Amino acid sequence: MERTYVVTGAASGIGAATTSYLRERGGRVITCDLNHADVAADLATAAGRTELVAGVTRLSGGKIDAIAAVAGGGPPQTSLQLNFFGTLATLEGLRPLLTASPAPRAVVVSSIASYSPTDPVLVEACLSLDEPRAIAAALEFATKTAPRDKMTEAQGLKVGLELYANAKHSLNCWCRRAAVTAEWAGAGIALNVVAPGFIDTPAAAYILADPERRAAMGRLVPMRGAYPGRPDEMAAVLAWCVSPENSLMTGQVLFVDGGVECSWRGEQVW
Repeated sequence: MERTYVVTGAASGIGAATTSYLRERGGRVITCDLNHADVAADLATAAGRTELVAGVTRLSGGKIDAIAAVAGGGPPQTSLQLNFFGTLATLEGLRPLLTASPAPRAVVVSSIASYSPTDPVLVEACLSLDEPRAIAAALEFATKTAPRDKMTEAQGLKVGLELYANAKHSLNCWCRRAAVTAEWAGAGIALNVVAPGFIDTPAAAYILADPERRAAMGRLVPMRGAYPGRPDEMAAVLAWCVSPENSLMTGQVLFVDGGVECSWRGEQVW
């Protein structure tokens, strides 16, 4: 039986690879991105989130089998809006469309960055689901590094990465909480998170195009041949997570990173 998938961030990188992977195996994929997609929507905005749900509902006829929420990245100014609140809006907005599926599934793309040190105030603001307060907390967090009108390029990059890490960490936490609730597990919907390491995508170009950065990041990856990872390798993992074969796993954060998280945390558990 043909399954209908929704893939956000489908125009490039892991999202594009996941779309191709699913279609090559007979799936119907409704793509979502800023441009060049079945549904064009900016998930950093309230209007874009509304358009995503409306567009997918219209194109699917009100029933889907799985969600692959891949969209992420973006500039520091909208990092929380896209990577946390936009992803939550995708999951919660499309969840009712999953309920008629015989094997409903959802998977979210996080990042190895989610294991970086985080700001408790910022994370709590996200998990309170109060977007204006979280944005205000992000601004305060950024100005601790340097005033915006005096911030160097290096400081700006650092702030951007830290906001991204906080957003993805918050996303991991939210998914762990939500996965076992009546709305998700109680409805038979598996919800999992995949946290990639260093993948050769446009978003990673600032690392991979610089020989020194590329080499430095490579030294963090224990597994030979796993750096940089390829988008199609990530697509295979995501596709299994949203397949009927994944009938038992939910609420898990899977670090697909060549052993980086394992080397950092050792025997610690999530």
